[in-house]
Amino acid sequence: MSVTSTAVLTRARVARRVVALLLVVAGVLACAFSLLGVTGGFVGDLRFYTTLAFLILGPGWAAAGFLRRAPAAHVWLLTVGVGVAATLLVAQIMISAAIWEPSTALYLMTIVSIPFLLRHAVVAQ
Repeated sequence: MSVTSTAVLTRARVARRVVALLLVVAGVLACAFSLLGVTGGFVGDLRFYTTLAFLILGPGWAAAGFLRRAPAAHVWLLTVGVGVAATLLVAQIMISAAIWEPSTALYLMTIVSIPFLLRHAVVAQ
């Protein structure tokens, strides 16, 4: 392996760790905004975008972090696909059970995703 390819692998590892940490922060912020009942203004917009980003990317990145040496495109496709699918599945379960509690779903998805995201952020890959 040449020096160039080793440097690329190192940058990719660092990038994956940074994304995992950013998603942990987004998940915690989304839950905090929900607990505080933030609804309007700039902070309300920030809550919306933070929650949306976490729900689309968080669960998927938790799963995609287990891919070894996959191309970046595959990692991102799996991330978005799993995130959207998990969010839709939880919403469908809530609708079918006639229990619409989106805040509880956010907390649950955050609690399930964050341990894996933290693992991906600290374990050498």
